[in-house]
Amino acid sequence: MLIPLLTSPGALARCQQQGLRYAAAWIPKDSLLASLDTTRTHNHSSSQPMVSSYRLLDQKRHLHSSPIHSVGAAAATVSHASENNMPPPPLPNHKSHHSNKTVRTTTVRPRRPNYIRDFEFGDNQHIDIDDAMWEQLKSVVDSIHHKAPIRYAFAYGSGVFAQKGYDGKKKPMVDFIFGVSHPQHWHSLNIQANPHHYSVLGKLGSKAVATMQEGFGAGVYFNPFVEVNGMTVKYGVVSIDTLCNDLLNWETMYLSGRLHKPVKILLDDPRTRLSNQVNLFNATRVALLSLPQKFTSEELFTKIAGLSYLGDFRMSIGENPHKVQNIVTAQLSQFHRLYDPLLANLNNVTTLREGFLEQDVSPLVRSRTFQKLPPKLKQGVLYRYHSALSKAGVEIVKDEGQEIQSVATAPDLDKYLAKTVHSIVQIPAMSQSIKGIATAGIMKTGQYGMQKLGKWWGRAK
Repeated sequence: MLIPLLTSPGALARCQQQGLRYAAAWIPKDSLLASLDTTRTHNHSSSQPMVSSYRLLDQKRHLHSSPIHSVGAAAATVSHASENNMPPPPLPNHKSHHSNKTVRTTTVRPRRPNYIRDFEFGDNQHIDIDDAMWEQLKSVVDSIHHKAPIRYAFAYGSGVFAQKGYDGKKKPMVDFIFGVSHPQHWHSLNIQANPHHYSVLGKLGSKAVATMQEGFGAGVYFNPFVEVNGMTVKYGVVSIDTLCNDLLNWETMYLSGRLHKPVKILLDDPRTRLSNQVNLFNATRVALLSLPQKFTSEELFTKIAGLSYLGDFRMSIGENPHKVQNIVTAQLSQFHRLYDPLLANLNNVTTLREGFLEQDVSPLVRSRTFQKLPPKLKQGVLYRYHSALSKAGVEIVKDEGQEIQSVATAPDLDKYLAKTVHSIVQIPAMSQSIKGIATAGIMKTGQYGMQKLGKWWGRAK
């Protein structure tokens, strides 16, 4: 069964009329639709359950200058014709200069970074920053993307957004994540173009680098303390498949947890954008299940921002113990930008007055909220709930519906959620840090560790 998003010919034609061009992209269905609040389903015959979206390839301002405009216009014409039950016209034919034969030519889309600031779906994910910082960050991505194509990129951390407790005069290392299609091929290109970005491991070749990336930790390979266009950066490389899997299923919460907080998206990808919207909804649901009936928006954001730190050992070694609260306090407007549109789409949350919210805590509503959580998280909570019942000598309900309602209304649900998130985060965070010694090299690892301890020592004074 196909479940299309923007798949009708009329929708595509309207997008073309608005100056936007789309190409089909396919997204796994199972965990996606279960997490979205509003999804229309249609009956289609197919051997595999899939969800269709359309990839936004470029901005409106590039439409008329792009060599693929004629192809986009033809696609719109085809869509319009099929909507009116008319046979589609043929694509433009071009005569060959060397013969009288008619040949059909296609124009390859130029490999250009997809810097897009204006969206409709997922617009909440795009946080504004000042133009000077935007240009700096974009230049870093441009420099690497030119030789090794990147599909999705974002910058994050105190180098991009202000954090309370950090010295604004010092320029911290700026953190990036690059989502790529094929890590081994990407590293092959990047090692040729930027061999100095890599530790000794890079001399073993792209296969060794990709094996280290995907075989250990959270599937991310970091190159720290790299100088790019006068900026000191640390960039992590992850496959789009690994990234989207974590966003949808919370397999490690290493990147999905990072995206619970404001980041600056520099290159966007429709599959990742859709997966991240599911991720943000799930973070909101976990926070709501952990909060009382009435709460403030700041309490909600603090719950959300703290999820990925629950099992992170770095919080006890060199990190500011007040880091979560400091992030929320300094970036409150960005959190509102990220989550207010989602809260507006949740029927179980109402605004009492500015900054104060109330949620429906009825058993039925909480059960539905719990049902939409990522499978790994849900299973972990049920396991801990069953263990608690067994220790108390209480019989476990066999009916699935009653069981879900019981756990969703359990007084200790917030503890079950916190312990499960802790268990998901702990091992990947630890193994990813250990992997960093090999990927960054001993010198850079020591330099990074000294920076963290220096921050901790400065606050301790």
